[in-house]
Amino acid sequence: MELEWVDGSVDLRCPVCAHSAAQRRVARIDVPWRDELVDIVRCVECGAVVLGATLPPSMYTDADWDYYIEQIAGVNTIADTLVQTGFGRGARMLDVGCGYGFALDLARFLFDWKGIGLDPSIAAARGKAELGLDIRPGMLDDAFDPEERFDVIFSSEVIEHIADPREFLAAARRRLSPDGVLVLTTPDADAVTPDTPWTTLYPVLSVGNHEFLVNADGFERLLREAGFHAKVWNVGPSLRAVAAHHPGPLESVRPEGQTAVIDLVRYADERAASAAPGSALALGMATRRLKWAMSENMLDRASAGLPALRSALLDRYQIDIDDPESVVGRTDVPAVLTIIFFNLGLLRMWHERSPQRGAACFAAAASAGAAQFERHGLYQDPETPTVEALARGHLALAFARFAPEKVDAVLAELDQGMERGAGNTELVAELRARVQAELAVQRSLVKRTYRRARAIAGTMKRRLQNGVKSGFLAR
Repeated sequence: MELEWVDGSVDLRCPVCAHSAAQRRVARIDVPWRDELVDIVRCVECGAVVLGATLPPSMYTDADWDYYIEQIAGVNTIADTLVQTGFGRGARMLDVGCGYGFALDLARFLFDWKGIGLDPSIAAARGKAELGLDIRPGMLDDAFDPEERFDVIFSSEVIEHIADPREFLAAARRRLSPDGVLVLTTPDADAVTPDTPWTTLYPVLSVGNHEFLVNADGFERLLREAGFHAKVWNVGPSLRAVAAHHPGPLESVRPEGQTAVIDLVRYADERAASAAPGSALALGMATRRLKWAMSENMLDRASAGLPALRSALLDRYQIDIDDPESVVGRTDVPAVLTIIFFNLGLLRMWHERSPQRGAACFAAAASAGAAQFERHGLYQDPETPTVEALARGHLALAFARFAPEKVDAVLAELDQGMERGAGNTELVAELRARVQAELAVQRSLVKRTYRRARAIAGTMKRRLQNGVKSGFLAR
């Protein structure tokens, strides 16, 4: 896909406010499934970003959902969103557009919520079977008894796909219990600017899938006009909202709330252990366990999970975590290896004190990240290019400890990666500074070692000389 920022106007109906006259065009983009360019506009009435095309019937395959389950599902982000509602244990939950069902599963695991999902997709059928969830096809108004209500209605990254968001919100309001909360997430329209990196902008736009995008003010206005009281806040390029019939439930909302990492690790443990061998779920959960444990320096916990990770990766892709060199240079490897080998490299270098083994893993991670770009001509998620850059930076750090003559070549590759989107100027500058600091430390250690060796040699020489003078060595 190639995007061009342009001016002009085009007639396009806004799903948020229904304005249909001339809208302000901000960009055009080519897509592989349509001959004409797709218009991206800002509504002159409400400020929403409106995307002028939708995909033909679902193009998502099992392979797409494997990628989601293995790597790109923001499981920790979903868990944080649930925590931020402030709702207590044992709630009755409905997840509209639940997809694979991670939110339902996390709510059950963390809070003992009793959940039902609505979604007709392939992913939902898999989640129902693989996670043991109650997921049903159908719509809000026809899947339940007329009087059935829910304490928490959760709908993540769904409203932007809906051609009539006001009717969707009205249906959700009818199903919400008097003291319940509606929890929504959606991409932030304010991210649609020329300054936003493509790896962030690409999933925000999701041309062909998203009908519209709103910013925080527009989201709050939409909820208010639907009869809700609401809190809306930004999390990176996304918006989160909690809405209710009255202000009371909003007093418990905690926008800064986060899930304890140890709880995420325990969740990953359980799901990895119960998943079918060779499945995307088994590998995805074993990978997340390693990543989350390393994020909090739980080194022993990370090490304990390596046998399960090794088995999951061997079962699924016949790749051995103990043989990172086999990955380097291959273009047919999955992007999840970028995450696996980067975190494994951290463990090898800092926990096992082996920069050589760490370097082998970092090289594998960087190669796997670059392979995604080579296969598709772009990075398909924002995590892979960032971790690829981190892997190259840490490879240079490792080389600074045992092969400093290789550092310059790795830093050159780091710069080349940034040109295609692997990292940004700030990250690369930070990594370069850390590498230079490490080189300085290593040079200092060499000097200290040299001075110490000379001092020891001088001491030994004096002792030998004194021994000769005293006749000790002659006896």
